[in-house]
Amino acid sequence: MGGDPDVRQARVVAVTGPGDGVRLLLTVLLAGWVLSYGYSMFELSGFLDKAMELQVNLADQPVLRFLGWQAIAGLFAVAIYGVSRLWPRGAAARQLSNLPLLLAVLLVAAISGVVLLGPPA
Repeated sequence: MGGDPDVRQARVVAVTGPGDGVRLLLTVLLAGWVLSYGYSMFELSGFLDKAMELQVNLADQPVLRFLGWQAIAGLFAVAIYGVSRLWPRGAAARQLSNLPLLLAVLLVAAISGVVLLGPPA
């Protein structure tokens, strides 16, 4: 009457999983994160060029631009983490979406360590 139990179970999983709109949203958020994170690294290279000239100043523009782009990437990371919770546990999309948030937390920890302990000698 109800058909094969395996077929019925597969239909339930397909209906309860995230739809195409959520997949597209996650893809757009990941693309935004990659672009903002990558551009922040480009800005960091501008800071490192000035650091080699021994003119390091924390109020310098490349540092502020790097931190600004990292803040934007951090906002994308939080959004990605939230959207990825729609996938079931163990799904590749859910596991991949932990990476941006982990990198944001590590950056905040590194900056906090430099502020609290002072720059490395």
